[in-house]
Amino acid sequence: MKYLLKKPIRKMTDAEFKKNTAHYAENEKTVLLQYMKSFSPCSFTSEPVRDIFSGKIVVDADNARSDGVYRWYESEIYHFEKYDLKLNDDFVHHVLSK
Repeated sequence: MKYLLKKPIRKMTDAEFKKNTAHYAENEKTVLLQYMKSFSPCSFTSEPVRDIFSGKIVVDADNARSDGVYRWYESEIYHFEKYDLKLNDDFVHHVLSK
């Protein structure tokens, strides 16, 4: 299984997170978000998703989702949508080439 990030968001410092942001074209971001949200959770946890900057709980559980090739977490979806978290280039190509 391939992952979107080398390091979990909850273990990143603010500086590391800021270095891992990217601008995506609006239509690309929309397609990526729809794809990531279209899969049901496949692995469950009781750990909540906290906004990396505010510390506020934004999602009840950081469950994993997968398309069979890649695995990603609710925290990655949230931070990609809100802060333009940079996703693995191979994953972006994988999704946009479909």
